[in-house]
Amino acid sequence: MVVRQWTRCEVRALRVVALRLTQEKFAERAGYSAAAVGKWERATSERPVRGESAQDLDTVLAQLDPEQRARFRSAVDILDDDGAKHARSATSPPRAVRGEYRDGQKADGDVKRREFGKLTATTALAITLPGNHNRIGMSDAQRLSDDIDALDKADQQSGGAVLVDFAVQHLGKAKERLLTGVFADRSGRAFTTATGELSVLTGWLAYDSDRQALAQSCYADAMALGVEAGDTELIAHTCLYAANQAISLVRSGRGGSLHRALQLIDRARDLMRGRPPGRIHALIAIREAQARGLLGELQAFERAVATAHRELECAVQYEPLEAVPQWLRFVTHSEVADHEARGYADIGKLGRAVELYCAAMQHPAAPRNITNIRAWSAATRAALGDINGALEEGMTVLADLSTVSSTRTLRHLEPVRTAAARAGVGADFRAAYDSLDQKVITA
Repeated sequence: MVVRQWTRCEVRALRVVALRLTQEKFAERAGYSAAAVGKWERATSERPVRGESAQDLDTVLAQLDPEQRARFRSAVDILDDDGAKHARSATSPPRAVRGEYRDGQKADGDVKRREFGKLTATTALAITLPGNHNRIGMSDAQRLSDDIDALDKADQQSGGAVLVDFAVQHLGKAKERLLTGVFADRSGRAFTTATGELSVLTGWLAYDSDRQALAQSCYADAMALGVEAGDTELIAHTCLYAANQAISLVRSGRGGSLHRALQLIDRARDLMRGRPPGRIHALIAIREAQARGLLGELQAFERAVATAHRELECAVQYEPLEAVPQWLRFVTHSEVADHEARGYADIGKLGRAVELYCAAMQHPAAPRNITNIRAWSAATRAALGDINGALEEGMTVLADLSTVSSTRTLRHLEPVRTAAARAGVGADFRAAYDSLDQKVITA
């Protein structure tokens, strides 16, 4: 990997994103003073780093391990999109181009494409629906369920923005098949349930892409399909995801109702009453903790968090992961710690929240979830006044968003962008953030 010229963008990508070092530690590694590193980070394309300094930066770059090299390349690619003249690594692959749907409809050709990076997850997926014949059997329902699981796993790696249009298209086909197909009672219920699960997942992908109206429509469809199939688990699943969206809308000041969210959570709890301890009860408690935190009800919030931890411990001991549905497998220690941190931040205990975000990132979790936790942590640091810490974490998130496509996660960084602008710092972060932000604004 070769950098043609070193400007502040490449230097910061190397120090902050690839190596995650302070100026002092980076200076020590490169064999220079912190003042010299500060000078490099003010270099422009007109006045780049030259001579021995550039050669030594080349040496540090050559010593990166594969993971660090990938982070560096991703960060440079993001910064390259802001229209300024930046050096690109010689091995950077070309970007992919994707289509854009607005709430399930194909947008006009002149609409800017929603594309966060070189993501090709959809090319590896192909949801299998019944053929041209009208008859639907149990094997068709099973194939659809298996493909939904594959789509859910792809979301955990890639994020929702790159997958949502694909899911919308195939959800429409599944719903059409239900309307026109011929099936026995048992296979009809199974295919209806599978279509409902696809509707919930499509709603989640839309939510992750910040397409809230589409998400609400999908959740309404899933609820109706759950009632039609008489599937209490599907109804509970839908309630918990719809509640999560309502809570998120309240937090961002874009509508939603916490009391409606609590009503949905209570319905899910009633439907799952009598089930053995496990992840479903932990998720119900997580959702309640989210709502109670936003309401400022500290004791109720802490009770809900304690319940989530207790239920998850039971799940770890007595509920094998392969025995639970794919949609529940994200309920981990990292997930509980993430929402515990978020709740404390909502209540105003920001220092405690930052500690818990650090703990959440130590637990194993999917790439999409870790990136999202890091974005929340950066925003909380900004609220605490730790602008430098917020910018360092935020730059890592922006690099991650070249491989994890989540509009929702980008939106979590808005407070960092605002704080940096107010303080007159973080020019590189602001440029990278604005570049990504433009990719998700429709014309």
